[in-house]
Amino acid sequence: MLPLYLSIEGLYSYRDKQEIDFTHLTEAGLFGIFGKVGSGKSSILEAISFALYGETERLNKQEKRAYNMLNLRSDGANIVFEFLNYEGRKFRFTAQWKRRKKFEDTTSLERYAYEWKDGAWIPLDSNDGTIVTQLTYPNFRRTIIIPQGQFKEFLELRGKDRSEMMKDIFNLDRFDLGPKVSILQRQNNSKLEQLNGALSGFDTVSMEILDSKQQELETAQKHLATVKEETASLEKEVSRLTESKKTRDELMQKKEDVQEYLLEQPRITQLEKELRTYEITQLAFREILNTTHSLNKEKEQLTHKIEQLTVRKSEVLNRLEKEETEWEKIAVDYQQLDLFKAESEDLKVISTILQNKKQQETLNKRVQDGKPYLLQAQDEEKKLLASIESEEKRLDELKNTRVDTSVLLALESWYQTDDNISASVMELKAQNQQLQNELIQTAKIFEERSTSIDGWESTLLQQEIELNTELTSLQQEETHLKVQAKLSEFADNLVDGQPCPLCGALDHPSPMANHNMAVKIQEIMDKQVEIKQHLQQLKASHQALTAASIRWRDKKTQLTQSETNVQNMEEKLKIHREQFRWEEFSPKDKTAFLTYKDKNYLAETHIKSGEANLKNLRALWQTCQSKIEKYKNSLAEFEQSIIVLDQLNRQNTLRIKRLKIIDFEHFNEIELTNKTRKTENKIIFLEESHKRLSESIQSLRTEFAHINGERAASKEQFQQLYQQLNSKQAEISTLLKEHGYSDIIQVQHILQKNMDVDRNRKTIQEFNLNLQVLLRNIADLEKRVALDAYEESIYQEKTTLHTLKREELELQIRVTGALEKEHARLRVEFAKKEKLLEEYEKLTLRKSNLTTLENLFRGSGFVNYVSSIHLQRLCEIANQRFHRLTKNNLSLTINENNEFEVVDFLHNGFKRSVKTLSGGQAFQASLCLALALAESIQSMNKADKNFFFIDEGFGTQDPESMNTVFETLQYLNRDNRIVGIISHVEELKERIPRAITVVNDAEKGSQLRYN
Repeated sequence: MLPLYLSIEGLYSYRDKQEIDFTHLTEAGLFGIFGKVGSGKSSILEAISFALYGETERLNKQEKRAYNMLNLRSDGANIVFEFLNYEGRKFRFTAQWKRRKKFEDTTSLERYAYEWKDGAWIPLDSNDGTIVTQLTYPNFRRTIIIPQGQFKEFLELRGKDRSEMMKDIFNLDRFDLGPKVSILQRQNNSKLEQLNGALSGFDTVSMEILDSKQQELETAQKHLATVKEETASLEKEVSRLTESKKTRDELMQKKEDVQEYLLEQPRITQLEKELRTYEITQLAFREILNTTHSLNKEKEQLTHKIEQLTVRKSEVLNRLEKEETEWEKIAVDYQQLDLFKAESEDLKVISTILQNKKQQETLNKRVQDGKPYLLQAQDEEKKLLASIESEEKRLDELKNTRVDTSVLLALESWYQTDDNISASVMELKAQNQQLQNELIQTAKIFEERSTSIDGWESTLLQQEIELNTELTSLQQEETHLKVQAKLSEFADNLVDGQPCPLCGALDHPSPMANHNMAVKIQEIMDKQVEIKQHLQQLKASHQALTAASIRWRDKKTQLTQSETNVQNMEEKLKIHREQFRWEEFSPKDKTAFLTYKDKNYLAETHIKSGEANLKNLRALWQTCQSKIEKYKNSLAEFEQSIIVLDQLNRQNTLRIKRLKIIDFEHFNEIELTNKTRKTENKIIFLEESHKRLSESIQSLRTEFAHINGERAASKEQFQQLYQQLNSKQAEISTLLKEHGYSDIIQVQHILQKNMDVDRNRKTIQEFNLNLQVLLRNIADLEKRVALDAYEESIYQEKTTLHTLKREELELQIRVTGALEKEHARLRVEFAKKEKLLEEYEKLTLRKSNLTTLENLFRGSGFVNYVSSIHLQRLCEIANQRFHRLTKNNLSLTINENNEFEVVDFLHNGFKRSVKTLSGGQAFQASLCLALALAESIQSMNKADKNFFFIDEGFGTQDPESMNTVFETLQYLNRDNRIVGIISHVEELKERIPRAITVVNDAEKGSQLRYN
């Protein structure tokens, strides 16, 4: 990653917006950020991390992070960070939040991410920096931006934590195949158990049984073909006789239907006559009667309309006279409407003037009351400044009394490691005992079933084979007995003189006798149930013993491994206790160490208390400053408001036209408001009444003229309808004489029948047509009956014989079908058995291979092995610089636990812990490892350039070591490596080609200055 631009506003001590152009700094390859303690140097790194990941080292989400990170004089914070990732793509990450009305409340954090594409910033779906940097936040602060106090973290990480880090950075999870192998083993074992269970059901399937069943099937199929031929011949004869019987039944039914039609014929003739009369009358009178009825109805409606129009004319005339009278009442006041409006405007201005004068009096009183509070707050500010100076001096004195924390940390680490190893030894021994107990419990399962762990499978298999052989024999015997029982049933139903339904013979010299077959069949079936229960019990035992066998082998392997782990941990504890090097303390007694630790804790407690007190005093001082500023602003606002109100009153006095302000000075606010409202109400009343009455009078005049015209037109239409009705009456009289009716009532009586002409005509036609068809059908059927030779006795005989032959055929079909199904089932089962045996062999081989893989990947061993290779490579790269920095006196290496150790060439090349390094040596080792790690990441990501920040460490170096470190850092630019240094040591500025100085101004906050 290569930074390009950073802006910070409202974060910690950064009150105003500050910007950093990293392109100017990174050109030199080595640059610095300098400033005094507390100036805001480390906040630059924290801003970058917070924009990318939303995380920070100082505070977590439970510590009111947004409020504590926000500058106390700022209303909001904003961070913008632009950079190039390892692919050379340009990104921008932003973070912002604001303060709410309540000082300690803030809005939610808003973080956004963009990518520069086609000349514009395009928003990204995710604001997680891990996606574009390929580094998690913990690894980002170990390899790119190393915060204050964390520089040695990678060097001193425990083996497991360092392996996890290497897995994350170098994507070593792809080598952790142990869980996948375990899943495959469980799946493979499950399949093997299922196959064992499946194969146990195929013991009765063999080639001999299949051939025997084939012979039975062929015999049954031949007999079935013979029965089918006999049945088909009988079925043809029965079909012919059945058709003749149906013809006779149909002839009888047709004759009955003709008799019913002849009885219905007189009613149809009468209906035809009435229909003819109705059609003639309807054609002559229907239309003229309908027209006359419509004219009468229209005449009635018109008469009612004329009556309604007369009433409406009278009502509209009365309303018009009333509206005109009301108009005359308001005419005089409406002419003075402009005068009333002028008085209303003057009253409003006078009310405003009086309100402003009252507000001026209130503001003058607040100014006089507020000045003492301002003076009191200024005195409080001076006292707080004196207390802050005193507390700072006391805190400096406490910090000078601190004990040596390096010894304390080293001892703390040694005792903690000793306790951890001891606890691990005890835990492993307890685990050994538990495993031994579990092995004993598992062995009891085999003892309870009177078998051994090694020979239980062969014992159960032999028992299963014997039971399956016995079950097959019983099933064959059951089939034989059922066939004998069915044949005996046919023998019992034989009748002398009638053919046999199976063979067709008329003579049965030796019929089969039923010797109580049902009892024998039931006995065999009971034995089969008993054997199947034994087989089920064997299957359950096989599953239980299989699980116990697998569990016993697993526990045995775990016990062996655990015993090895105990020996390794005890050896590790012995080596650790030999490394104790503090003479004034005891490796067995922690009393002296705890006393030393308590002394340090007491000093730190006093320092923290002093720092907290100083922080509170500063917060009170800032609050006091805010209060003073607030008082000053309020008093200035009050005085300005008084001047503005005075000017407004002068302007409003000039706006008054008709009234005099002196006449209303004795009015209170309510009286003046009531007078203004009364005048406004009168104006509104006059305007609304004038408009309403004008519109109403005009509308009523128009409505009166419309009603009068409509009434005259209705009267004229009434006369025309009267003449039309007289003409229609004359036409009706002529038609009555023409058709021979005495009056119109006879015509109406005929038309009221409302006969459905089409339906009745269709009914008559269908009746005549159906009668003719029936007569023709009867003639045809009589001819057919005369030609066939049908006898009822022959029909009954053939039908009975056909039924018996059908039963025989169905029985033979069932027997043959059962044999076919059984033969097909045996073939399918035999093929399944062969396939299952082949699959079983494959799974057995796979189980062996998976066991080998399990041993290889157990306990992330392969991942740790790959991680150790990467760590060895890091040591090789780091030693290229570490040898030069230590003048070939020290070298870094990795032990069997993936922990860093130092090879001391001044002491015969013995190895020792990196925690024994001095502060300067530890910084040198950490720097070399950080550079090596960054190079590995750069090589993996194929980035052209890469950089990282160092936020500490140079104060621990002597002048000679400082020169060597700086030479190393300067050479980095040749390898496209860029390093940023953060330090409060001012002497380093002269040695850094480009730098920024951070100055914390009391009023403006942290300010950036380019050197």
